[in-house]
Amino acid sequence: MREVLVATPLKPGVVRRTYAFGDGIAVRELSPILGDISIAKPCINANEGDRLERTRYWLCASNEAERVYGGVGDDLYDNAMYAMSALQIICPSGAKNVFLQFEHTERGYDNITSKLPKELCSTLIGRITSAEDQGLERDFEAVYIGVKRAFTERIVRLQNPILLLEHGMQIGNASLGALMFVMALDMLLMADKTAHFVERLGGFLGPQSYVFPPDSVLHRQASVRVRDVLADLFEFRNRIAHGREIPEKPYGQRYDLLDEDGGRINDDDYGYSDLMCEGALFLLAKALRKVFVEGLIGDIREEARWRPQLRLYEHRWKDAATTPLPNTAP
Repeated sequence: MREVLVATPLKPGVVRRTYAFGDGIAVRELSPILGDISIAKPCINANEGDRLERTRYWLCASNEAERVYGGVGDDLYDNAMYAMSALQIICPSGAKNVFLQFEHTERGYDNITSKLPKELCSTLIGRITSAEDQGLERDFEAVYIGVKRAFTERIVRLQNPILLLEHGMQIGNASLGALMFVMALDMLLMADKTAHFVERLGGFLGPQSYVFPPDSVLHRQASVRVRDVLADLFEFRNRIAHGREIPEKPYGQRYDLLDEDGGRINDDDYGYSDLMCEGALFLLAKALRKVFVEGLIGDIREEARWRPQLRLYEHRWKDAATTPLPNTAP
């Protein structure tokens, strides 16, 4: 039997060690990769090829086969892509999004086929946040199983938000990325107007919860909370979707992302539209993760079960939104 695997490279800092999950999914070190005979070599420039060969950690889907031919191992592409979606839901850090199929031989890892979707762009918080610090080991399997179920069971209300998370990270434009992320939240929460969007998402995630996780470099907590951005996010989405002019205030203005102590997190220029895009991305990832970890797939699949839950979230928002924030002063 020979091992066949599909692997996609992870950016430095996303993980610091290997992991073994279920269904043949793992974070592994692959060495040596036989880059001189790689089938993907003509599609990748020399610098990118060298970078791939220097990659330490790969997200892999693997199984064993007696012979490697024809479509053997093709199903591993789906599993590897589900795994990448799960990783981005846990920590939207971006990725090269290159998927290479290997046969594990005596010489090393021989690349036999490839798929090269568009790169997943990162964000300010995504670049300084590690998946390990965001509960990778604890939650990955639940999220991966949820993503796989969404596609294999064709649960459209979950499939489309996962696809929009991917496309929004690929598009490389803050306004269009925000549109896609908020559209995904619309679908998930069946929100047809501002009040429904604000109350359902706020009640689901908690209006006083933070939009972003603490960063993994200096462990700073961005001070933006869910209740601070929901109404502006939906208005931003509406203006883009309906072809209306985006006003300079607040969307075109400079915005400094501050931590709880008032320190500035962004070193470079950062605008309110960047906050809209990045905030919507992290809210979408947080909402999908909550669905999968808390086992809400069955509720979402059946509209008759999901609507009462949404009404419950509306009531939670109304009860909690007026509650003063806890005093965090020493």
